[in-house]
Amino acid sequence: MSADDNSISAYDTENQVPTLDGSGVRAWLDDQGQLVVRFPDGSEHANLRVVPAFPVTRPHEFLYFKDEEGREIGLLADPRPLNRESRDLILDQADQVYFMPRITRIIRVDEQSGGIATWEVETDRGWSKFEMVARSESVWYVGRDRVLIRDVDGNRYLIEDVSALDPRSRRWSELYL
Repeated sequence: MSADDNSISAYDTENQVPTLDGSGVRAWLDDQGQLVVRFPDGSEHANLRVVPAFPVTRPHEFLYFKDEEGREIGLLADPRPLNRESRDLILDQADQVYFMPRITRIIRVDEQSGGIATWEVETDRGWSKFEMVARSESVWYVGRDRVLIRDVDGNRYLIEDVSALDPRSRRWSELYL
């Protein structure tokens, strides 16, 4: 056996996830409400999940299509070329994977002993109340004023722009973020 026979290629083209041209992709729901996608090569794949590669920074770009076993079978870098119905459906499916309400107002934060803070907020999905442990474990700045918060149950909340919050909410954020 030569050294070449024993080496592993740094770029394995056999196992690469195909990047899809959005203009050739069509999507719809079947009779059971499962996502079906027709790829540009004409193949149809049923019961797919749409998973954003970057759910916080680019939630509607670089979307993976995964099969029932979780294997990546296609990557859609840009959904804009899709027809409107397919694009709306695929983006809706991507939004459902990561339930991440966007905080629009901080009503109150109560810090308790033990480093746990109870947040009461308004989000794009309605009122919410959650508990958060220490900032170092629960708060990530994703850009200058964009903040991702994870509660004690692992749920994620996003503040798109802290500087755009109302003055009272900004004061709460300065104290607790």
